[in-house]
Amino acid sequence: MGNVGLVLGLVVAGSVLFAADKIILKKPPESLKKYYPPQSQKFEFLSNMYSMSTSFYAVNLNINEGNWDKALEWAKKLKETYLKTSKMVPEWKDYFKPKLAEDFVKAVQSKNVDRVIEASKKLGQTCSRCHQDNQIAVKLVFHFPSFDEIKLEDPIEFMEVKTGDYMKKLSNSMKALRIYLEQGNTEMAQEAGTNFVERARGLRAMCSKCHTQKISEEAILGKAFEDALAKIEDLITAEKPNKDEIFKNLALIGNTCTKCHNVHLIPEMVQEAFAK
Repeated sequence: MGNVGLVLGLVVAGSVLFAADKIILKKPPESLKKYYPPQSQKFEFLSNMYSMSTSFYAVNLNINEGNWDKALEWAKKLKETYLKTSKMVPEWKDYFKPKLAEDFVKAVQSKNVDRVIEASKKLGQTCSRCHQDNQIAVKLVFHFPSFDEIKLEDPIEFMEVKTGDYMKKLSNSMKALRIYLEQGNTEMAQEAGTNFVERARGLRAMCSKCHTQKISEEAILGKAFEDALAKIEDLITAEKPNKDEIFKNLALIGNTCTKCHNVHLIPEMVQEAFAK
């Protein structure tokens, strides 16, 4: 019976394998949008993926325990969800092979381990092919919130701007601070530093759009972030600002930026590319 567990496990695991030297992202089909926010909060398509994965493992689990009746119940549930899912996204209909789902049920009905292994491999390969072609792109596009609709008020220019434009202004303020410090232009460094600090503090307005719980916001823009900004604010008012100390605190803030970018920047870049 252990062989069933091994083979079924490999079939499921195979759905996340990708070529080591190349990953090609395909734009998800338009019809998939209706199963994800903002059009739907139910994640119907994703829920079916979880349901099929659970059913697949339940067959494996029950056969290994010798409970063929329960295994058959789960096999039928898998077939039902598989057929339903095959009709949800017309653009992906060729990935689905309904006959293989029926063959899988018949294999479990036969209580023949070899037949189950063979049927599970063939059915699992249809899942793997679709996942390999589409899973990464779908996660990047639909599992991460879009910044397109988020706008912020720039505290320096007192105008509402898109998130991308705000981030450019923030970045340019930081670069200007560095440049003027390197050039020894204290007055301009102070102005650029003030602009940077104000814009960095304004990021909370963006984060709070999605991070509605205070603890999640504090995990990124917490005490260390605020302390570094306050330190820069204090340092730039000196008659001769301590450049090294300012750069040290900018590095601390940069670590915070990196944490956020690691989560959000790549999905945003992919979403923007597919939108063109």
